[in-house]
Amino acid sequence: MATIELSTRPASAGERLQHLAGMAVARVAAAWRAMQNRRAVAKLLEWDARSLRDIGLTPSDVRSALAGPIADDPSARLACMSSERRAAIKAAACEEIAARPATWSRALPRNSYPFADL
Repeated sequence: MATIELSTRPASAGERLQHLAGMAVARVAAAWRAMQNRRAVAKLLEWDARSLRDIGLTPSDVRSALAGPIADDPSARLACMSSERRAAIKAAACEEIAARPATWSRALPRNSYPFADL
């Protein structure tokens, strides 16, 4: 089991500078990643509605994701929309199957089974 040692001494100027530099690099990397993903999502607008429907999206979903703040990553929002839509379609299909009459589950008479006499 690992133990964590907490220090009560204040951070030195070098440690604070290193922490700030690390945070700045992380923010720049996140902004770069968001811009790259925004370009990739924008290319989805070139797809037709049928192709987008295959991945669980609509053209309005793509436009909606791109309408968010410039620093936000639209690909995460699209993934969430697609997942929610697929879950809703699956739930509707399960409800439809459950509502059907269960004619397929009725047992056939004994003499209608092939090889019943064997």
